[in-house]
Amino acid sequence: MPVNAERIRKLMDHGLTEYQARVYLALLDLDTATASQVTPHARVPRTRIYATMSQLHEKGLVDIIPETPLRYKAVPFARYMEKTVEELRDRAAGLERNLEASAKEFAVLGQIAPEEKGRFEAIYGRRNVRERLIKMYESAEKSWIGIGTMRSPGRVMRGFGEQIIEKSENGVRFRYAFPVTQENLKDVERLARYAELRSVDFYVPMYMHVADARQFIMSHPIPDDDSFYRGDDICIWTDDRALAQALANIMERIWEGAKKVDVPVEGR
Repeated sequence: MPVNAERIRKLMDHGLTEYQARVYLALLDLDTATASQVTPHARVPRTRIYATMSQLHEKGLVDIIPETPLRYKAVPFARYMEKTVEELRDRAAGLERNLEASAKEFAVLGQIAPEEKGRFEAIYGRRNVRERLIKMYESAEKSWIGIGTMRSPGRVMRGFGEQIIEKSENGVRFRYAFPVTQENLKDVERLARYAELRSVDFYVPMYMHVADARQFIMSHPIPDDDSFYRGDDICIWTDDRALAQALANIMERIWEGAKKVDVPVEGR
């Protein structure tokens, strides 16, 4: 019978490679033959023929006749299948005997929660950054800490005052640290009604906020002015818990080491 694609495919379904299938089919027609006699019928490269014969012998599909030169004889495929079936039965019986022990050894315990990897986003443009900050304020449940520039007090209250007032009334603790000067004192006094404020004596050309130690945002305001929408701000945001918690710890240390702000607060 010819060495054709259909017969090759069927043998490959039983675990043979294409070269092994070609050589075995050629031997079925030749009965016994040397490697050089098989090569033209199998259409397998001469450099691969001996290795392929050895592989078929290991599988039990070819017998090697110790003559000079070596001759090869195909083993009936039914014998190979019977051996395979026997091996599978033995393996199935072994699996069944060890089923209970294996089930206990490799049981699903679910005792360790996998570490969750958070998302990271780069945000461009002041309008887009403001929209992300609004979402952060609206989702805050327990705490908020921020470090910013001299203009931050004004931007915070004018841009997010509604959320800050509502959340502070519901128990969210707001803390901010930024340079307090005569220029921003009125905005500081207004923000102090709803947040704990500290003054830092160093200049940071950006602002950073952490909400509930779950979300972190860092933005460079370009330019650093009072506009809510016009600006080429560059921002990085993440909800990676490990990173947000680490940055919250750092910002808390900065806030605790900053100077307390003594401003008159009405209605607090």
